Amino acid sequence: MEDNRGIPKPELLAPAGSLAAVGAVLSAGADAVYVGCRGWSRDGERSSLPPGQVREAAAICEEKGARLHAALNTIPGASEIPSFLATVRRLTEDGVFAVILSDPGVISLVRREAPPLRITASVGVSTLNPSDARFYRDIGAHAVVLPTALTPAEIPAIKEESCLMVEVFVHCRPEILLQGKCALPGYAREGASPPERPQMAGTGTPSSAKRSGRCHLVCRAIPLSRDLHSIEDMLAPWVAAGVDAFKVQGRELPAARLFDLVSRVRGKLDAAIAVAGRGHSSPASRR
Repeated sequence: MEDNRGIPKPELLAPAGSLAAVGAVLSAGADAVYVGCRGWSRDGERSSLPPGQVREAAAICEEKGARLHAALNTIPGASEIPSFLATVRRLTEDGVFAVILSDPGVISLVRREAPPLRITASVGVSTLNPSDARFYRDIGAHAVVLPTALTPAEIPAIKEESCLMVEVFVHCRPEILLQGKCALPGYAREGASPPERPQMAGTGTPSSAKRSGRCHLVCRAIPLSRDLHSIEDMLAPWVAAGVDAFKVQGRELPAARLFDLVSRVRGKLDAAIAVAGRGHSSPASRR
């Protein structure tokens, strides 16, 4: 449904790194939840769920009238494609609504092999303008997560020209380069592949966060500002610009902290929605 001005209401998309966290963020007012798929998402085992728990998380969300998004935002090597596609097909069977992907080839592959899934182009693809957004629409994406380098004024053109749904982060840790373009993790070399991906040994040194999912936060050794990027207290302009989902970062946080965080953002987002005059959830957000 929409209000009498035809402006859909944005969703609050909350993180979860455990089944307890899934229940916590839903109780705090999240409209949807995203989790990492063990072995295929950034942050490795710290905050991702094994297959059985992804299925349970989808069931919890369905019971509460919410949707589950799953991050597979690493890039499989050629020898890993069969196991990657097996994981994607299992997500479809388990009731996952959407997948978050960070590579053009992977987006195209999943669109062809798993058409029921909604595809979100991750912040890792660094979509900066309408042309970028149209490209990801044409290869199969339904939504895109915009990097923090953009402003509310740039969102209407991206939405109008691409017809993609747009997600933005409420807050995130600072990065010294444009999100999705950092190569610093490659300077920290690893000796082993994730146990869920035995074929990775044949795909090159697994030291890139985009390949292995492990970000070593090498940037912490660089003397730069550590101020958190946040739009939490200035949500109204983003709501008015047409953002479809506000994404909270923090899959690594315990359930209790996530409950407090999501509750706080829920209250501020509801206030911003009231100021901007946006109405009910968009049908497109549920497709």
